[in-house]
Amino acid sequence: MNTDKATPSRQPEPDSSPPGHERRLAWLWWPGICVILAGLYIVLPYGRLASGVYVLTSLMATLGVGLAAYRRRRLIQPAAWKLIAIALFLATLGHGTWYWLDLHGLTPFPSVADVFYLAVYPLLVAALYKLGRRKGRSEGAMSDALLVGISAAVLGWVLLIVPYSDDPSLTLGQFLISAAYPIADLLLLPMILYLVFLQRARVLANLFLFSGMLSYLAADLLYAHGNLVGWYTPGGFTDSLWLLSYAFFVAAVHHPSASVETQAETSNAQLSQRRIVILGIAAILVPMLILFQTGTKMQIVKVAAFASIVLFLLVLHRMRGLLAETQRQADALERLAKTDPLTGAANRRELSNLLEREMARSERLDAPLSLAFLDLDHFKDFNDTRGHSAGDTLLRELAQVWNAEMRPSDVLARVGGEEFVVVFPDTDIDRSQRVLERLLELVPYGQTCSAGLTQRQPGDTEETLMGRADQALYLAKDRGRDRIVCA
Repeated sequence: MNTDKATPSRQPEPDSSPPGHERRLAWLWWPGICVILAGLYIVLPYGRLASGVYVLTSLMATLGVGLAAYRRRRLIQPAAWKLIAIALFLATLGHGTWYWLDLHGLTPFPSVADVFYLAVYPLLVAALYKLGRRKGRSEGAMSDALLVGISAAVLGWVLLIVPYSDDPSLTLGQFLISAAYPIADLLLLPMILYLVFLQRARVLANLFLFSGMLSYLAADLLYAHGNLVGWYTPGGFTDSLWLLSYAFFVAAVHHPSASVETQAETSNAQLSQRRIVILGIAAILVPMLILFQTGTKMQIVKVAAFASIVLFLLVLHRMRGLLAETQRQADALERLAKTDPLTGAANRRELSNLLEREMARSERLDAPLSLAFLDLDHFKDFNDTRGHSAGDTLLRELAQVWNAEMRPSDVLARVGGEEFVVVFPDTDIDRSQRVLERLLELVPYGQTCSAGLTQRQPGDTEETLMGRADQALYLAKDRGRDRIVCA
């Protein structure tokens, strides 16, 4: 079996987009149509035609995202985009229902349209979660997103939800639906921040997605505030923000970078200066609300105080994550300092430390200790013939099969390019020789190996012990290679 041949990698399927300049600009068609329709909606007077354009725009966005999710090859996380397409379809049904009721002079609240609108949010949250999972879960990013999200939730509760609770004209159902929209937005915000905190690389598809989500939130908040204060009227700028968010979604899924798997995820330990500022603002927001609301509304103060406790616990969780990540990195650095990066065997420094301990133990307990020098035969010719990558593969596989054959107490160390040292604690030279014979039989790719073996003698130092084994190795080379010489 010729194992040195690399298995041919699976070639990616060609993209079905047109070549050249047309291919680079093909993604603009769907979002361009949505933007044109959104602009048309703004200039048209509110009525049947404007409402028809609005529903048509949301339907075009649904088709644009849905077709891309089902037909684009190599699209990252198509399931997430399918959820967004379903959310847009539900929003389209909501728009159609609301405009039909409004144009017929029917303004029930709540209505069937609210059911469709509220069903959009869990789908968007699930889609953002799926898109975040592909970058690898990061407790640090999620903790940071929750810190900002909870502070924003308290602010939104004070500004948008409490006023509804103070309105005696609202029934319980009307209050619940009115409060459901800002609550849903505040649930969506941490997931958006989660993606923002995870993503360092400026991938254009991701920027379009973030812009769409922020535009959607802005439209919701303006609508809620406009209804609360009384300045909102259908057919204006606020409604166009929803259409703009749909256009951003279409641009995100159709842009070529939506097929790029980015590797720029952040770790638990990463805290940029910009993120520290954001977290600092979020941390002081709730205490500021407590400060300014004390003596006016005790209910607000109680909620803000509870949120402060939650924020403090999240900060503790974040610090715990940072400490755990620092410890993991310290452990990884310690392993790197002890091992050879190519083979995973011990390096020369670790060999010296271990040999010093084992020699002292051998002398103290009068226990045997053997040491062998091993060197691959004609390794330079192997590299010249098959390439250095094949040579690296040979060394990696060699270390794996040798470690599997040896006892846990035996130590394999790489001390040069193709040179290894094996330390056999509590083993005399005869037993060590039998182990070496098995190791030489396991050299892969039909290669051979020479070895020099010796046993610790009274008065030996690390230098004299390794020197005898090295001399025995040279004798093995001189006598024709592929053999063991005992000093």
